[in-house]
Amino acid sequence: MAKQFLCILNPISGGDIDRNDIKDWIKGNLHGIELTIWETTGDNDCEKIKSIVDESSWDGILIGGGDGTVKMVVSAILETSIPLGIIPLGSANGLATCLGIHGVSDAIYAVKKDKVMAMDLLRINGEISLHLSDFGFNAGLVKKFSNQTQRGMMSYFKSTLSQFFEMRPYRFEVNIDHKKIKIEAKMVVIANGSYYGTGANINPQGKMDDGYLEVIALNPDGLEDLVGLSLDLFRGELSDSPITKIWSGHEVEIKNYDGADFQIDGEVMPETEFVHVICEKQKVHFFSLIKN
Repeated sequence: MAKQFLCILNPISGGDIDRNDIKDWIKGNLHGIELTIWETTGDNDCEKIKSIVDESSWDGILIGGGDGTVKMVVSAILETSIPLGIIPLGSANGLATCLGIHGVSDAIYAVKKDKVMAMDLLRINGEISLHLSDFGFNAGLVKKFSNQTQRGMMSYFKSTLSQFFEMRPYRFEVNIDHKKIKIEAKMVVIANGSYYGTGANINPQGKMDDGYLEVIALNPDGLEDLVGLSLDLFRGELSDSPITKIWSGHEVEIKNYDGADFQIDGEVMPETEFVHVICEKQKVHFFSLIKN
């Protein structure tokens, strides 16, 4: 008997990618799986997905879109243990990168292998976080980029250049598993995953299924530090950097004294002075290609 999979596609993700080509590719390569395709509209999608999931018995769900689409679907199916497969169609696709999924063919292969990771779920001030959240430099970059009328690499480069010139340290108090530390940093990351969509490995010692979160503080000073930090990020050697501090734990509180920008999984938050983060016992199941 064929397995029943639901495929949720965000029609505005992926720019010029032809949706019909994606559908044909998935259907043509997932043998033994009967696929039902449903497209988001931006109108009460989360509740509609809940209804679809409740009305039928699904062996798996494929999500075609970026990190925002994935997060929405996870919110809709949290009370289930249905395995999820990511078809990375967003502009960054950081969570898919963390799972070893770099394109449609990887997504299909992960489903065929049927290797499922029971991934940790973070709650930040009650909100779901699956991937990477941060204060400071990167959050400011996400904010600038989201305000651009144009998209694409040139717009991203302009936003990055502008953010570099405005980069400054912020004061934080980090209380992780009841250990209190006061720091200055240009960026503080709350990590479940390891990779940003650019391929930068911000959390080389982290595992997404170990029941722990990481807090990473970065405080480069000058061009030489920035160049060295960039190399460490793409070599996966951040743990060895003298301008980096990494803590691991189950629960953390962070006070943001100087009003640094804050983002959760690519979504810029309103002004945030304090966060309480917990790694929940509840898990989210994803098809994965990473090696344990």
